[in-house]
Amino acid sequence: MRPIHIQLAKTLTFMGALPFAGAVVAQMQGMAHYHTGYLALTYGAVIISFLCGIHWGLFLNHAQDTRLNLLVTSNLLALLAWATLFFVVPVTQYLVQIAAFIVLWLIDRKLVAEGLIERWFYQLRTQITLLVTVCLCAMLVLQF
Repeated sequence: MRPIHIQLAKTLTFMGALPFAGAVVAQMQGMAHYHTGYLALTYGAVIISFLCGIHWGLFLNHAQDTRLNLLVTSNLLALLAWATLFFVVPVTQYLVQIAAFIVLWLIDRKLVAEGLIERWFYQLRTQITLLVTVCLCAMLVLQF
């Protein structure tokens, strides 16, 4: 990948974290009446599904190169993310989504070790996973 494309991917990735950060700021400003928690969680489900789609595509192109069945893990995590939107207890919603982001990052750690994803992408995923999980943790704390 050319350096300009890497920079674009990094920029778009951090822009993609803005809704999480925006939800935290809105919640801190007392704007809970805008359902900031629900907005953060629905966006979280979308992003988890997006990351699962990356894994699905990797598996289609590199099934023989990994011991992980990314078709299974990606489907299970995407369905779990969707299911969090129906959980009754908000704490559970946040904790499950935080766990899903961490599991996806752990899978990426294995994929970079196997040479299936680029190191720069894994480093980006590390940074963004930290940012997103901090935002979701902040939302969890601010909800109560």
